This record gives sequence, C-alpha cells and structure tokens, in this order.
Amino acid sequence: MILRHITEHVKAQNWVAVGIDFVIVVVGVFVGIQVSNWNEELSDARRETIYLIELREDFRQIISELDQDAAQYERIANAMTLLLDQSRKPAPDIPLAELNAAAGMIILMEGTPIRSDTYENLTGSGDLSIIESRALKRALTSFFGRAGIVELVADTHEMQLVGLFQPFIVSHLDYALTLPKSRGLPPPEGFDPELIVTALPTQEFRNVAAVKWDIVTDLRNMIMIALDDARVVDTLLTQELERRQ
Repeated sequence: MILRHITEHVKAQNWVAVGIDFVIVVVGVFVGIQVSNWNEELSDARRETIYLIELREDFRQIISELDQDAAQYERIANAMTLLLDQSRKPAPDIPLAELNAAAGMIILMEGTPIRSDTYENLTGSGDLSIIESRALKRALTSFFGRAGIVELVADTHEMQLVGLFQPFIVSHLDYALTLPKSRGLPPPEGFDPELIVTALPTQEFRNVAAVKWDIVTDLRNMIMIALDDARVVDTLLTQELERRQ
C-alpha cells in the first residue's frame, strides 16, 4: 500500500508527499525493530528469572549436601586420630566395639557429586549470557572451578580405597565387621573382635590410618572452601531475585 502511494506521488512529482511517505516507512521500520527488541528483552528477562530460581534451588541442595559431607569427613578424621592415639599406648583403653567402629571408618567415604543441572544447561546452551549480574557469573565460575578440585581429590580417595584401605582390612581385620550396618550384612559368626588389638600397634596400621586422616582432612578443608563459595552464590541469587520483585 505505501509503495503504491510513493509510486503515485513520484509520478505526480509531489515531492512533499514522497518525503512524508519516506518518513512513514522509516518510522515504521524503526518502531517494528524496537518492538521486536523489546519483546526479545522481555523473553530473556523471563528466562533469566526462571534460571535464577532454579539455580537457587540447586545451590540450596548443594549447600546441604556439602554440609553433610564435611561433617562426615570430620567424624572420619576424628576416628583416625582416635586410632592413632590408641596405637601409641601399651594397650587400648577404650572398648573393643569402639575400636572396631573406628577402624570401620577406614573404608568409609562419601560421594561428593557437586552438580547443578541448571548451570550445565546455561553453559551448554549458551544462555549464560542472559545472566545480567557479572558478580553472579564470576561467583558461579569460581564455585564450579573449586568443585572440580574437590572431585579430583575425591577420585584420589576412591583410588586409595581400592588400592590401600580395602586390601588392608581384608588382610588384617574382618571386612564384614567394618561394613556399615546400613548395608544390611549381619556380622559373620565367629568373628574375632580382638583382631583390631593385634593390628593396632603395627606400623602398617598407623600408616593406613594416617593416610586416611590426611586425605579426608584435605577433602573436608576443600569442601569448607567450596561451601563458602556456594553461600556467596546463594546470597547473590537471592539478591537478584529480590531485585526483580
């Protein structure tokens, strides 16, 4: 329609009308582009809010799991300290049941998966760019970088479990007795609860307990740092969502 008007005005050499038509065309294109951009910004803003909500849910879960893992690794480290202390004495001065329970923690480890499906979707789809806060994006990158280190140390722990801790228990103690009761395996008949007394003062036992203490202490320390990073992310997410209300 507008093109036909322009053609007619050109034929009639009505240059004022041509100019007006041209302005109408330019303004129409400009308005169309602005409306399109506005709609796109609204769409990105909605998607960003959804991502922020889902990220906060993920991080609340991550913080809870890391808290539990840190507490468990502290209990394991304390058990190794107890065993090393008892190994230095002429004879243990605590009940055998307590000694065996502590020794059972030699093969205990926590899985420490630090995952956020939302963050993986953000980075995998390229949508990380719609997150407006630079501070939040830096905090997310820092946290998942730290999480990678925690997982690397956890993998080392798992290799030591298979290569050192389990073989030692199999050779010197009753493996079934060391398994957590939650696994559902009853203690075997005729097991000797005093095996721990024989193993306790040996250098090999002390080395195994010391290695276990070393690795779980490292893991706990790294988890505590990751927890601090995760809480920073959670705070920033809360602030961003409150700003949008």
